[in-house]
Amino acid sequence: MKSEILHQSAFAELKVYLSPGENITAEAGAMVYMSPNVEVQTTTKGGFMKGLVRKLLTNQTLFMNTYYVRSGEGYVVFAPRLPGDIMEIDVTKPIYISDTNYLASTSNLELGVKFTGFKGVFTPGGMFWFKVSGIGRVWISTFGGIDVIELQPGQRLLVDNIHLAAFDAGLNFTLRKFGKIKSFLFGGEYLLTEFVGPGKVWIQSRNLPIFANLLYRYMPKHD
Repeated sequence: MKSEILHQSAFAELKVYLSPGENITAEAGAMVYMSPNVEVQTTTKGGFMKGLVRKLLTNQTLFMNTYYVRSGEGYVVFAPRLPGDIMEIDVTKPIYISDTNYLASTSNLELGVKFTGFKGVFTPGGMFWFKVSGIGRVWISTFGGIDVIELQPGQRLLVDNIHLAAFDAGLNFTLRKFGKIKSFLFGGEYLLTEFVGPGKVWIQSRNLPIFANLLYRYMPKHD
């Protein structure tokens, strides 16, 4: 399956070219436009209960759309909910993705939910992260640009929780406060996630809560 990322990096779109026998799955509402020979099948991807669990625990859409063609060549274009970049990831082992960062995946991948523990409540995905497993490709979208950090065995990395987009399932991670008590209270960072390699971490360059608060300042206020 051929794909390309358009309009990088501020307003990226994903364009996928489909041949018979190829298909791609994306969350409901992600499609922008497609060729007229592309067909779509809407399912809960794994059964109603799995879809319901994804919806309730990760805020993903209950239904997922799978796009395919019966004959000829076709294409479909997807766009994320937030402005930023898109990256393709070759999946060979499970990864966890924040619910706001999943865009699409090849249909042979299994989509599930992983409880990361109560320490996950301070990360974008919360205590339950979107789990992608199997062999295939997944596309993530981020608010802003994407940094990919590959940690060697025993190597450590501290990440502001809000900037986490995805990480390898095999990584060990714990929560840490930002600096000493004064930095923690007034430094604007609060809690960090410490990862220990080996494994990869995908980081988004922009902070959505800060951006939302900035927009709120300019919204009309009603008495």
